Amino acid sequence: MKLKAVFEQSEGLYAACTVTGHADCTDGDPSGQILCAAVSSAMQLTCNTLTECFHADAEITELPDDGVQNMLSLRLRKPDSVQSEILHGLLIHFQALTEDFDGMMAVKIR
Repeated sequence: MKLKAVFEQSEGLYAACTVTGHADCTDGDPSGQILCAAVSSAMQLTCNTLTECFHADAEITELPDDGVQNMLSLRLRKPDSVQSEILHGLLIHFQALTEDFDGMMAVKIR
């Protein structure tokens, strides 16, 4: 399975990010575990920064692994330019991880 991150824009602002899936792990190669930990940490940092530091009105949804896939979603109800740029920073980080962990993660913007 592959990790997937989907960023959504609204009126020119980044308004949401949803991450689903797992990076495959093989014996002797911890790359998938490292990628999953990096993505989870970045999502948690972004969610906490937006809601606790910037008091953003956001909906955060987390579905634990139920044998199919994990899902963590952050949706800003009324994004402003600062909040949008924080999500833009997350996008840049995920794009870098996609390059570093070739084929293990996909990032889309819609």
